[in-house]
Amino acid sequence: MGISVGIRLGPYEVLAALGAGGMGEVYRARDARLAREVAIKVLPESVANDVDRLRRFEQEARAVASLNHPNIMSVHDIGAQDGTHYIVTELLEGETLRERLTSGALPSRRAVEYAMQIANGLAAAREKGIVHRDLKPENLFITNDGRMKILDFGLAKQTVASMQAGDDLATLGTIAHTSAGMVVGTAGYMAPEQVKGEPVDHRTDIFAFGGVLYEMLSGRRAFQRTSSVETMAAIITEDPPELETTGDRRISPGLERIVRRCLEKNPGQRFQSAKDLSFALENISAGTTQTQAMVFPAARNRWRIATLVFAVMFVAAGALVVRAFLLRPQQPDYRQLTFRKGYLTAARFAPDGQTIIYAAAWDRPEIKLYSSRMDGTEQRGLDLPPSELLAVSRSGELAIINRTATLSSTGRLARVPLSGGAPRELLDHVISADWSPDGTLAVARVENGKCHLEYPMGKPLYETIGWISHMRFSPQADVIAFMDHPLQGDDRGAVVIVDLKGNKHTVTLEWGGEQGLAWSPDGREVWFTATNSLDTDRALYAVSRSGKQRLILRAPGGVYLEDIASDGRVLLTHNERRYEVAVSQLGGQTRQLSWLQIMLAASVSRDGQYAVIGDWGNGTDYHVYLAKLDGSPAVLLGSGVAGGISPDNKWVTSILPSDTSKVLLLPTGIGETRTITAPNFHYRRATWASDGRTLVVRASESDRPLRFWVQDIGGGSPRAVTPEGLDGLFVNVNHSDYVSARDMTGRVRLYPIDGGEPKTVIGISDTDRVIGGSPSADILFLTPDTSAVPLQIFKLNIATGLRQRFVNVLPTDPTGVMGLFAPIFTADEKWYVYTQVRAMSVLYVAAELK
Repeated sequence: MGISVGIRLGPYEVLAALGAGGMGEVYRARDARLAREVAIKVLPESVANDVDRLRRFEQEARAVASLNHPNIMSVHDIGAQDGTHYIVTELLEGETLRERLTSGALPSRRAVEYAMQIANGLAAAREKGIVHRDLKPENLFITNDGRMKILDFGLAKQTVASMQAGDDLATLGTIAHTSAGMVVGTAGYMAPEQVKGEPVDHRTDIFAFGGVLYEMLSGRRAFQRTSSVETMAAIITEDPPELETTGDRRISPGLERIVRRCLEKNPGQRFQSAKDLSFALENISAGTTQTQAMVFPAARNRWRIATLVFAVMFVAAGALVVRAFLLRPQQPDYRQLTFRKGYLTAARFAPDGQTIIYAAAWDRPEIKLYSSRMDGTEQRGLDLPPSELLAVSRSGELAIINRTATLSSTGRLARVPLSGGAPRELLDHVISADWSPDGTLAVARVENGKCHLEYPMGKPLYETIGWISHMRFSPQADVIAFMDHPLQGDDRGAVVIVDLKGNKHTVTLEWGGEQGLAWSPDGREVWFTATNSLDTDRALYAVSRSGKQRLILRAPGGVYLEDIASDGRVLLTHNERRYEVAVSQLGGQTRQLSWLQIMLAASVSRDGQYAVIGDWGNGTDYHVYLAKLDGSPAVLLGSGVAGGISPDNKWVTSILPSDTSKVLLLPTGIGETRTITAPNFHYRRATWASDGRTLVVRASESDRPLRFWVQDIGGGSPRAVTPEGLDGLFVNVNHSDYVSARDMTGRVRLYPIDGGEPKTVIGISDTDRVIGGSPSADILFLTPDTSAVPLQIFKLNIATGLRQRFVNVLPTDPTGVMGLFAPIFTADEKWYVYTQVRAMSVLYVAAELK
């Protein structure tokens, strides 16, 4: 029996029934808190007490909640009220793939487009160790804007191999276990191993994917008999008919091979990952053409027909030869431009098209500007202070930035002629800039906790609580393209275009990592480099103003786009970059704790036993590890951006970049993940107060500027600690908890988290940065120059303002080290953990990229 329209389930008011399925009834509802419509799936009361059905229902919520991806239906909430269990999801408008297929096969191009989206969703599930096990057209939804969504992970199963102690999905893997010999799935789309009741893995979904793609291309099911038993027998013993014979359209051989490989009986002969499958489909999408058959009418004279046919064949053969010669695939022509050891931060073509201007740190941590001719002559350093390059104007003027730290995001913007002269300083707190064709600067700058895009300077076009990078004017000067990053310090984001009236248009989905953007010479496309995996997978893409995307180049090791010349030549950087975590004993040994490509130290336990380390290079929402300082193997705790560890070492905070509306408390031992949230709040950082019951968070309320808050994990609303717009650091000084932050006047103040009056700290200069505090004394740790290697750390006496040298932090190996993050000290000050960034860059120019 269903629920009534108008009833409230928690904050959700049921508006209308939408449908029903094996796992529950679905309703349209309104979320009173966020004023949005959602979908609610309800388990009928008659089976709510069925342990197995309830388990599968909760399993679906857990599985989908961990899969935040544009091609997977999003889960917002899960709850129970008066015996009614429900899941709250995004409300989708459109139709299922099954409904679309009632009118027959899809055009090949459209089928491939949908297939790529499905494969991308399955790849995201694979990253979480989740197998759908019931992929079919009924569980695939096409939204009104053409996006494919995977539905109903109610049969999903987390593979045992993916479970780690403390992982927030380990419970899912336990409850989702299926006994050997049990058949789960839908006949017609089940893989042979499913039919036989054998163990399944992600390749099982690839078989079902092959069945779905076969049906999209042919309009008929790959395996369909008069009964389920006969259908399952056909899956085990038979192959489906050739695609080329299923209708009056010809399917490209390459696409046929992809379908056949997906439908291999032996899992080892299928595609071994959805990522590989997606790559194969991208190639088909870029290069497949449909051959149209020529039909000749009957003629009376056989000789004339034969002559005509021979002539047509001769002309066609000649055309094919000419076409093969003229249109054969062009291999990019690469020329290496740099050969020194170090790293490069930006490069641009000068107006003459033959000179390259770039910023790099060669054999030293200091970033300087250089000029080089395309033929390798006249390589020279520019007579300018250490600075980074943002843009080069058509008249040859540079926009440069002097950052207060190598790893800082903002700095002081200046302009200087390429021909020489002193830089003219313009604006502080700038993060990105570009010249319009007429020589006017557009800037992105940070103020009051927000990033503002301004053109001209002082006139806002767009703002975000995240950050903006890689701004570029279109050749027509009618719009500005840039990368919009929702999480500060993280390069995940989407490509956005804004016109000169401030109208914003997001033209790509969100990528896990985006760096590098430029316009094509004709202004029709934005080219960019991005990845949803590691930096080594970063590829070059193009997207039109309307949002049509295509792959241009995938190269071993990944590439970064720097610039595009008016004749189409492309500047690319190959970067080998690593973020390495190290632990050092004061005056003693140093060793590395990291084992992956991008790892950052987040916090240290109060007893000095553990370090919390974030892996920012894997998965959509990253990973959180707990590592012992003695070098023992680390433990994967779960997903999110790593935060602080509780005083009793039982919990670690994390925040999912894909869902900043909550803070996760990950157990370090046995237990389940807890969620801390508040209405209309979006969190950026979270750590623990000394009492072990309170979180200190940096968050925004209702899209207002960020500020620091305290929030009790037992319940209650957050309470503000600092004014809006201030950034800072939680510190424990002499057994008291504070947030150290610079106020609007530039003074460093300590804001007590208990709500008392803030203290002004004396003896700190404008360039000093507070990095921590001493739990047993009135001492702050600070560094006067975060761009220096080694990194000098001082102790500052809060009462007297006097400082004394404490320690110099050195890289484990200085080769290619572009900077050091501030160290995190143990409470006894005998050990410290820090992150070093190491990069090696090579600059290339590539021709014949299209």
